[in-house]
Amino acid sequence: MSELDKLEFVGREEHLNRIVSLVREPNLHVVLVEGRGGIGKTWLLRALQSRLNQIQIGTSEIIDCDTPVFNNAEDLYTQIAKQLYDYTYKEWLLRLRQLREDENRLSLTAYQEERKQIEKFLVDEINRKSSQQRLVFLIDTVEKLGQPEIRAKVWEYIANLCQQLNNTVFILAGRPSIARQILEKSFKEELTYLELNEFTREDVQTYILSKEEQLHFTLGKDLVQKIIVLSGGSPIMIEFGVEYAYREVIPDWLESEDIETIPGRLEKTGGFEAEMVRHITQLRTSMDRLTLLLSRIYPLDSSDIANLLELSIEDAKKLFIDAQSYFFIKPVIGGSQIALHDIVRDLVDKYVWPDIDPDMEWRKQDSRIAAKYFEQKDYELGPHKRVLEVQRYSDDYHKVANIEFLIEEVKQLREFNTTRWLSNALYADPITGFETWHEVTDRIRSQSKKYSFVEQLLIVAKQFEKQLTPDQRFKLVILEAKLVYALEGKIKTENEVIKLEKILSKQSSNYSYQADIYNVLGMLNAKLHLYHKALKYQQKCLSLVQSNKLSSAIPRVANLVGYLYRQLNKFNEAEKYYKLGWDAAMEVDTPDKGLTQVMASIQNNLGFLYGQEKDYLKAEQCFKAAIDMWSSVESEREIAHAEIASATISVENGNYIKAKQLLERALSRCGNEENDHRILCRAYFQLGLNQWFSAEVVNEAVWDVTQVEWDLNLLSLAQDALEKSLKLADKYGIEEELPRILHQTASVYWHLGFQKCDRSLQEQALKLNDRSYQTSLEYNDTRYAIDSLVGKAEFDYYAKAYEHISDYARELSDRFQSYENIHQLYFGRILRIEGDVAFQEANYDFAFRKYALGIPKIFQDGGFGPYSSQHELNLLQKKIERLPIELSKTLIQQLKSRWNDQKALKEWCDQQMFLTRIRATKQPSSHV
Repeated sequence: MSELDKLEFVGREEHLNRIVSLVREPNLHVVLVEGRGGIGKTWLLRALQSRLNQIQIGTSEIIDCDTPVFNNAEDLYTQIAKQLYDYTYKEWLLRLRQLREDENRLSLTAYQEERKQIEKFLVDEINRKSSQQRLVFLIDTVEKLGQPEIRAKVWEYIANLCQQLNNTVFILAGRPSIARQILEKSFKEELTYLELNEFTREDVQTYILSKEEQLHFTLGKDLVQKIIVLSGGSPIMIEFGVEYAYREVIPDWLESEDIETIPGRLEKTGGFEAEMVRHITQLRTSMDRLTLLLSRIYPLDSSDIANLLELSIEDAKKLFIDAQSYFFIKPVIGGSQIALHDIVRDLVDKYVWPDIDPDMEWRKQDSRIAAKYFEQKDYELGPHKRVLEVQRYSDDYHKVANIEFLIEEVKQLREFNTTRWLSNALYADPITGFETWHEVTDRIRSQSKKYSFVEQLLIVAKQFEKQLTPDQRFKLVILEAKLVYALEGKIKTENEVIKLEKILSKQSSNYSYQADIYNVLGMLNAKLHLYHKALKYQQKCLSLVQSNKLSSAIPRVANLVGYLYRQLNKFNEAEKYYKLGWDAAMEVDTPDKGLTQVMASIQNNLGFLYGQEKDYLKAEQCFKAAIDMWSSVESEREIAHAEIASATISVENGNYIKAKQLLERALSRCGNEENDHRILCRAYFQLGLNQWFSAEVVNEAVWDVTQVEWDLNLLSLAQDALEKSLKLADKYGIEEELPRILHQTASVYWHLGFQKCDRSLQEQALKLNDRSYQTSLEYNDTRYAIDSLVGKAEFDYYAKAYEHISDYARELSDRFQSYENIHQLYFGRILRIEGDVAFQEANYDFAFRKYALGIPKIFQDGGFGPYSSQHELNLLQKKIERLPIELSKTLIQQLKSRWNDQKALKEWCDQQMFLTRIRATKQPSSHV
């Protein structure tokens, strides 16, 4: 070990003693030490660590935020957990992975709640350890913690964590940053702020004398005087002078020139700090090469050094150890890797590289080697992870838990290596590197769906945005838009639409740009339930891909067009485009997995379409084809989608037993909630609907909807399934499903409450239905805005609160008249409800005028469950039977005359007239 390895802390004794004293104060939570780069903060922390360990205060390793892994507060918490118990670190890492996966799945409220729970786990673990002894956490370079755009939020999280801890002190060191402002808001007496400034000349003199004593050598009076004058009191500049003198590589000009002439010389070369850092290149050993490498690519272990500097592993290990004897090299990540002091890194970048590498070829070559090396490491980590995944299938819980932890470590390491691979590829050649970056990042987005990691990679790519071609910058925009589609809520989605529409107006001559923008605009507008706008954009996209003969894109885009037509209830057009996509796909002789999935999706969509058109045989054929295709590429989740779609049609067809079997099969395919929440949400919704519709107790004597009785056991099962669906939608922010889940859950609550005479359930139903209406309006879900508005009228009818029903009917007409042809069922139902009110009030002429208008609309749609056209006609028949014979004949005749163009309904009127004549031969009935 060299003398430099054994150097003791010099200077700052007053700060050291002050902090040691503060640590003993029971109410102190945070000590914030600030100062400019190179002022001695890190050395102060090292000395503090040694001193606190001597007096038996539990002190962490120095957690240095000056590494690329510290993107947010959780990354810091990970290093804190590492300082506690092995169990704590392992459990924390697994919980953190779950939290990060859930960030893109959960609603904001649910995510924040889960975040609180994982933070509480860490707080409890720290407090458990601090109950045994006082704990001190040392954290350096805190100004680098967190991405710039979220840095304020990161410090709010850290302040909140500190406030919950007992018998624990955080000592934070860094350059001036937003941390102080936020911490001062959160703490009063529990925070102490210390500022480190440059040494006075007397301090520098004392500092150098102490160094000479420790190193057992003398700089010489002349050299000491020069360092005192030129260093400006900066500890790091003093260290440069002492280090060079001790290693006998002192710059010639510093040793030979007079102090009076040196300042003039330095003015021409950038100053003392520039000359001192430039002299690193004069070390003329592997050390200068390592220093230059670490100024850009860090942190590194000995294996990294061997590969990047093309050294033997023995030489690399020796260099790794020797490097740590230099004051500007610091150990990080528990000493397993090394990095350059951040101020030295800045100075090398500012003064050294421009001199020695003006055309950047040296740096680009380093990055080419690094990119290739980290790509290979990334490739090797894949099989390692798969081996561990195979091993986790064991009955030994502890073994499985440990393997899960090891898998998580590999995942984190792989993400770090991927980032270094792609960032170096971009640096070496932005144009070529971007193509690699885009291929890898888009694969991670579309297949792994690691959206948070994709966001980090986007930040990397944006550093090179100005060097990219226009095509590549455009690809960046499209990828960002797809992230918004996957992650963001209504407001950010709307803003993204505005941004893309502006870009579109500037790219009118570029067809490839237009096609991609139209496609993404279609996706974003569909997410906002703006189906007409979405359709317009997808049709334009389809036209462009057809005219440019982009055959591989036609099936996917045509399928989207068909889906949008179906959402608008234009079934013929939907079928036309589904078949267009299918025919285009059939032109491909050897379909790959992606095309197979699109073809399966088309068959699934056709099945659903035919089911809605009541062509159940064709629907079943399509669903089976979709399932077979998805089975061929082992897509269990997509098979579940087909089973749910098939079950939806079975529910509408009244085949409740078959629907239940299909839905239970779909649910059995879902491995876990985190990955399959959308499927589970839809399956539970349909299961709830199925249980509700099948709960009706058939009673031929019923003449009014309020008399229908329900099997309370099945209705409770429906309630349970719908509540599960609602919980998943709320938890994972599945906004597009909320309107219908809320409304149908409200209906089940209402019927349960009505039959049980439970007013609290009915109140909950009213609230849920109102939330459905408001959510539908917010997200442009016209179908369920209409349905929930009709629901308000229906609930009021049950409650005999008739006064507002006409208001709901007027609102429906005023607000949604243009949608009447699309949603005839609901317009028919509200007319029927108005008729029922009039019937209850014995205003039969008005009642039957409403029935004459409403029933054909329901009949045209066909309805489903308790709202089927047959159900409605049965109730109307029973109403007629309650009326006097002559009145019945008159009202039937009026219906027939109004239904002159409705052959089936006219025949029904004839049947009712004949039944009324039969009734006339028996005892007459009257409406009570």
